[in-house]
Amino acid sequence: MLGIWFWCTDQTIVQRVLGARNLREGQKGVLFAAFLKILPPLIFFVPGILCFVLFPDLENPDTAYMTLITSLLPAGMIGLIIAVLIAATVSTVDSALNSFSTIFTLDIYCKKLRPHAPAREIRWIGRLMTLLIAILTVFIALSMASVGRDLFNLLQGIIAFFAPPMAAVFLIGVLWRRATAPAAFATLTAGSFLSLTVGACQFTGWPTTDFWPHYLLLSFYLFVALSGLMVLVSLLTQKGQRPSTLPTLKETYQTGAGMGKIWSAWGVLGLIMMAIYLLYN
Repeated sequence: MLGIWFWCTDQTIVQRVLGARNLREGQKGVLFAAFLKILPPLIFFVPGILCFVLFPDLENPDTAYMTLITSLLPAGMIGLIIAVLIAATVSTVDSALNSFSTIFTLDIYCKKLRPHAPAREIRWIGRLMTLLIAILTVFIALSMASVGRDLFNLLQGIIAFFAPPMAAVFLIGVLWRRATAPAAFATLTAGSFLSLTVGACQFTGWPTTDFWPHYLLLSFYLFVALSGLMVLVSLLTQKGQRPSTLPTLKETYQTGAGMGKIWSAWGVLGLIMMAIYLLYN
């Protein structure tokens, strides 16, 4: 569920694909990014394993990567690595800030609050929202640092309870043409409340810690329940709803030639990822 939410609905990712010249170029970009995702198992796991062997007395595992860098690399390389880390962080942060600012300015401010706002005012609002979200992000980061849990599982756990409503609406909406707008709205509204409530209970251990399964299982269970909710509400709200004007996946692929190479590359990628999973499992 986390992968569907991030790669298919997260605005920071989607805005890059929407910037492609056409469908084919967008598919190639996604495919290239997918092959790059083969590297994280090596990038994430191998340094940790090396640090465990070289520094078995390390108390805080969150400092493993920086311990390796500062202990094994010369001064010049340390500076280069830190510069690369900062550049990657800035790239991710500015994409997120631009994404949120765009959504608020165009979808909320221009449509709901000030439909006839001049261009200068819209630009000013966009910059103001970028600044406010940046400040809010700093405080969120400080609060997360004081939680006392490892950062990776904390972030994955939070995302796991944001993902089910978006993933359910996206998949049902794309794969089933009879899905309706009221069903999507109901699923997002009720699903977000349900997911966040369950997430809060799971994080706080209420009623007991052993009562809840792992957050990834909970995310999947919520996705199944919300998918059923969207299908049910869609069937109940068919009357008076206009049919979707969006093309189906089959109709979309008919607009491009030579899609066989794209699908073949996806097949190769799937086999590689399966082999990596079996290797590390």
